[in-house]
Amino acid sequence: MLTNSPLRRWDRIAGPSHPDHLAAGEATTCAVYPDARNPFTFTDIGLEPWTVREIWYSGGPAPDHLVDVTDTFPRKLAALRAHVSQTSHLTDLDATIEARLAMVAAAGGLPAGRLAESFSVFSTA
Repeated sequence: MLTNSPLRRWDRIAGPSHPDHLAAGEATTCAVYPDARNPFTFTDIGLEPWTVREIWYSGGPAPDHLVDVTDTFPRKLAALRAHVSQTSHLTDLDATIEARLAMVAAAGGLPAGRLAESFSVFSTA
């Protein structure tokens, strides 16, 4: 399961600490554990219990997993541009995102020219 980290980041308050992102991370985490595996939850709508093996948090304080996204970068930009209300006013969206992902890749030891995203991965099993 991929979601935003529910932890407030005081060192990057303008980024992943947006209230909507925190709420999404918290709601997803609560849905995954313990609700999804509880046999007494959601019986009224016929859902069977199931277990999510891992939660991958983006924007967390201590990422421990790196994903090279160089090959999918054009798709990422297209997806971001589709959020017109959030991105249409940003004249340098492509360069800003590319620079951020290049910095993450370099910090993670990837070669120059690569782009990456980082995550904190937690086992829920």
